[in-house]
Amino acid sequence: GLLLAYGSIVSILASTPMGALVDRIGPKKVMIGGLLLNSAAAFSLSQVHTHFQAIITITFLNIAGQAIWPSQSVILTRVTPERDRPKIFGFNFMLLNLGLGMGGLLSSLIIQRGDLLSFQIMYWVDASTFLLYLLIVLSLRGENVNRYIPKANEPKTGSYKDLFEIKPLMLLGIAGIILFTFGYGTIQAGIPVFATQFLGLSPKWLGIIFGVNTISIVLFQPLVMRILEKFSKYVALISIGLVWALSWIFVGVAPYLPLIASGIALSLSQFVFAIGEMIQAPTIPTLANELAPEHIRGRANAWMSLQWSVSGVLGPAITGLMLGADLATAWVVVMFIGCFLSIPLFLAMKRAATQAQ
Repeated sequence: GLLLAYGSIVSILASTPMGALVDRIGPKKVMIGGLLLNSAAAFSLSQVHTHFQAIITITFLNIAGQAIWPSQSVILTRVTPERDRPKIFGFNFMLLNLGLGMGGLLSSLIIQRGDLLSFQIMYWVDASTFLLYLLIVLSLRGENVNRYIPKANEPKTGSYKDLFEIKPLMLLGIAGIILFTFGYGTIQAGIPVFATQFLGLSPKWLGIIFGVNTISIVLFQPLVMRILEKFSKYVALISIGLVWALSWIFVGVAPYLPLIASGIALSLSQFVFAIGEMIQAPTIPTLANELAPEHIRGRANAWMSLQWSVSGVLGPAITGLMLGADLATAWVVVMFIGCFLSIPLFLAMKRAATQAQ
């Protein structure tokens, strides 16, 4: 647990320099370095014997992640026409969840309880997948994947000061951090404990509960994308918090149901949560890149990546304190209310974006 929290802190610290590096040398070069480092770090996990070795490996693993994700978002934005960006981000999210599902299945087939070699093999396979991705990145051609060359009327260089002056983008990032804290951060840390320790469900239920989430995204992302085309991005933004709040209602009623029914309720909560994810995936990245000028696009995407790393610290911290104090009911209520906290910021962001136009 300490290692995972530490990894999130490393991601927070690494995001700023990595965003600047993307703008300085281009997303392709940063991504190549990130994939090589991630592959080496994943392989190193198979050789860890001490706490110090684990800390070093987790450090490089999270630095690599901050090199890869903002770079990937910048490349996707630049190679995709503006009208198609929601589709490409939604499709990317669908494939990400397909990969998560395949990775979980592959890991379950490889790992054998009490067999150290099986865990090492899993990390070796993981390391090799980054090299496969590297081959794809190396094949990319065109100016859109390299350092942006400013036009005559554009600034030659940028800074984080320029980024902080874009009020709608700042509000979007802060609102996203709050939204993710009461969404991803708490669900990933809390649902396994809540299901097994407070409801008494078998750990096997966790595979079903989170499997429902992953499968739903793979199956229904195209449908959700078609529905989203009928609404503005700002309506979609606000609906994310509302949908995620609804998912916590299913968690809240689970303790009052028979054992199997409580497992079904948690599974339904993850189905509803997946609907919110499918709205979020094409909406927030698209809006962020609409607001970001080209010369600081790397910094903008690094700023938005803090949604994941900051919520990865705050969500588990809140969850650990409340569940550790046996406040499971209060935890669900706080999470439910927390999903609404981002909505005023999203509304303020809409007003700021309208005034800036």
